Amino acid sequence: MVRIKHWLWRGAVLALVMTILGGIGVTAQAATVTKVPARAAFVMDATSGQVLYQQNADKKYPIASLSKLLTVYLTVKAINDGQIGWNDPVPMSKDLIKLSHNYAYSSLRMKASETFTVKQLVAAAMIASSNSAATALGEYVAGNNAKFIQLMNQQSADWGIEAHFISSSGLDNTDLKDFNLVLPDTGAKEENLVSAKAITIVAQHLLLADPEITAISSKTTADINGTPIFNENSCLPGQPQYKKESQIDGLKTGFTENAKLCFTATYTVNGQRMIATILGGDTTFSAMNKLIKQLKKKYQLETTPLTSKQISLANGITTVTAAPIVSQAGVWYLNQSANLTTRVQTKLTPAQLSSGTVDAGEPVAQATVTDTTTGAKQQVMYRSQQNATLFADRVVFTTKDKADHLLTALVQPMNVAFK
Repeated sequence: MVRIKHWLWRGAVLALVMTILGGIGVTAQAATVTKVPARAAFVMDATSGQVLYQQNADKKYPIASLSKLLTVYLTVKAINDGQIGWNDPVPMSKDLIKLSHNYAYSSLRMKASETFTVKQLVAAAMIASSNSAATALGEYVAGNNAKFIQLMNQQSADWGIEAHFISSSGLDNTDLKDFNLVLPDTGAKEENLVSAKAITIVAQHLLLADPEITAISSKTTADINGTPIFNENSCLPGQPQYKKESQIDGLKTGFTENAKLCFTATYTVNGQRMIATILGGDTTFSAMNKLIKQLKKKYQLETTPLTSKQISLANGITTVTAAPIVSQAGVWYLNQSANLTTRVQTKLTPAQLSSGTVDAGEPVAQATVTDTTTGAKQQVMYRSQQNATLFADRVVFTTKDKADHLLTALVQPMNVAFK
C-alpha cells in the first residue's frame, strides 16, 4: 500500500512539473507523420502547390480509375475552349454499350436507345466511375479513342509529369481487348502508369478548370436517365469511413487487382483547398483520414484574404474589375510563423494583347503572395468580370515642329559631296 501511494505521489509531482514547464514555454516535439501503408502518397496545397507530404511520389504505378481525372479535365477544357458543350448529346458505340453490360467493368448499364449528354457522362464517370462514360467522353472530345489517348499523353508531357496512358477509363489491355479498345503496338497486359505526384497535379488542373467539380464528386448517389448510380468514396458523409474533421469532399477513387485501392482526395483546412493521393493500398480510406489528421497536427496555416480589385490593363487607362479564383491564399509552416505580403500585377496573354480585347472570365492579373519569413511564393489568378478593349479607338500622331539637328548634320555633307 505504501509503495502504491509513493507511485501516485511521484506521478502527481511529474504532472506538476510538466504543467510548470508548459507554462514557461517548453513545448512538445512537432507531430510526426507515419509512413502511409501503400505504394505511394502525395499531399499538396491546391492553390500554391506547396508539398506537405510525399512517399515514392515520382514513381509510376497503376492508378486504375484515377485516370478518369485527366479524361474529365480534357473534357472540361474542350468545353471551356468552346469546342463542345455540356448539353451536347454523345453517341455511344455498340462496344461501349456492350462494356456497360459487363458486370465486372460496369457501374451504369446503358441502353442503345438512350441519349446521354456530356454533363451526364461526366457525372457518371466521377460519381460511379463508369468506364463506358469515360471512354465515350474521350471519343467525343478527340474523334476516336486512339486520338484521345494521344491527347492524354501529350497533355501529360506539356505539364512535365510522370505518366503513361493507354486507356481513358483506367482499364488495362486485359480488360479492353473484348471491346475493341486496345491501342495498336501496346502490350497484352499494358496499363496506365502514373505517379502519385502526377495524378495530384492533374486533379489540381481539373479544380482550376472547373472549381465546381467537387459539387459532383461529393455526391454519394445520383440519377442518370432514371438509373441510380453510387459513389465508392467511403470518406464522404454518410459513408463508413467518413470523418467530419477530415473535410473530404471528393475527388476520385480507383481499384483493380494490379492497382489495388487508389484515392485522390480533395479536402479543406480552414478554407484552404488541399489535394492528397494514396496509391496501391488495402486500407486507403482509413489511411487517408489518418494522413490528413497527422498533417493538420504537424503544420500550421497562415492565410491572407484575396478580394476583387480594379485592374489597369495594357494602356494604363482601361480598367476592369477582376476577382481571384480563390478567396484566400495560404502558407504552411512548421515552427516559425509565416509573414505574408500580397502584390497584384496585370498579366495579359499574348492572344489578348494581339486582339486588343479581354472577355469576361479571362485571366487579367496575378496575385503573388510571398512569405517573407521563408521566401516561399505562390500565385493566384484573377479573372476579369467584364469585357474590355485594351487600346483606344484611334491614336493621333503629332509632327515635330523643329528639325532634327543630328539628321541635318549627317545630310549636309552628303549634299555637298554630290553637287
